[in-house]
This record gives sequence, C-alpha cells and structure tokens, in this order.
Amino acid sequence: MKTSINLESLTEEQLTEALAKKREEKKRINANRKKIFNEENDYFCKSTAEKFIEISNALKILKEETITEAYRLYNEMFLLNDKKPKEVKSFMRKNKEGNIMVVVDAHERIEFTEEATVHINTIKDIFKNKFSSRNKGLYNILDGLLIKGRKGEYDPKLLAKSRRQVKDLGDETLIKEFDKLTDCQRVVGTSRYCRVKVKDTNDKWQDINVQFSSL
Repeated sequence: MKTSINLESLTEEQLTEALAKKREEKKRINANRKKIFNEENDYFCKSTAEKFIEISNALKILKEETITEAYRLYNEMFLLNDKKPKEVKSFMRKNKEGNIMVVVDAHERIEFTEEATVHINTIKDIFKNKFSSRNKGLYNILDGLLIKGRKGEYDPKLLAKSRRQVKDLGDETLIKEFDKLTDCQRVVGTSRYCRVKVKDTNDKWQDINVQFSSL
C-alpha cells in the first residue's frame, strides 16, 4: 500500500533527492525493458534464421531428390519398352489416378561473349540517335526497362525479345547489329526446376505453392 507524502512538508533538498530517485528508478526500468527487448529481438532473429535455413536446406534436398527420381522414372519408362530415352527440356510424371503431376523443366543459362559489348554499344547509340532528341524520357525508359536486366546488365533474353520488335522499325543497321549480337550468345549451363500440381475438387490443376511471394 502506497503512503502519500505531503510535498509541502519536504525541504528543497529532500524534494531534489526524491526527484533524483524517481529519475533513477525510471532510468532503471527503461534499461531493464530495453534489455528484455534486445534479448527478445535477438532470439526472434536467431530462431527465425535457423528455421529459414532448415527449410531452405530441406527444399534444396527435396528439389534434388525430386528431379533425380523423376529422371530415373522417365528413363525407365523408355527402357521398359526397349527404347532409348529421348533428351527433352521438359517432361512430367503422373500417378495412375491422374490427380498428381510432377513437372521437370530444364532451362539453358545464356550469357554474352566479350565481343557483345561492341554491338550493345552500337545498338545503344542507334537508339539514342533515334529517340533521345525527340523524347529523352522515352529513351531512358527504353534503355532502362526494355534492354537492361534486373542486375543492371544487358540480358540476352530481353535483347532477343527486343530483336523481334526491332524489325518493325525497319532500320537495317539496327537489325544487323541485333543479328550480330545473337551470334555472341553462349550457353554456360543448365538450370533445372520442378513443380508439383494436384487436382482440386473441381478437377482443375493447382500448383502446390512453395514460394513465399505467392503465399
């Protein structure tokens, strides 16, 4: 039970001392709260990171095992029929009931050779001469969005798409530079992906989601 104090009965020295104690008590409480907060925050970050690492490692293993087993079954399907397995970029496996589908895709990773820089710069100059004087903002959008990839580098896939659209401009010099740029592409590897679909109650295929961005 708190005891009330008559402030008028206290001397100036006692009031100063009481105020100082009050401030120290508040400071101590705040320091303790901050300590608890920091401990909780550190625990949250550490435990969350551990869970993410665990799940990430599990997904990597799941992906590798899924793709390996899918390829084994795909090849076995041909061998059972005395046929040589065909090399494909995409294939699927379905269960007997027909309500589960595992899809495996292989995509080539493409990059430009060193010579591509010459043709890219020429293409940039042509675009600049055509559009920069008319509408600099439009040119910047064209250069920044239609040609450049997410990493700030020129993306072979985006430039290949632009090549098809460039023909509509009717600029033979520009078309030739894009043709030369196409010859500067090389395959540096293959990335494999897998997806799983199941049929819902309406007999429609639904992807089993394992990506945070679409959960």
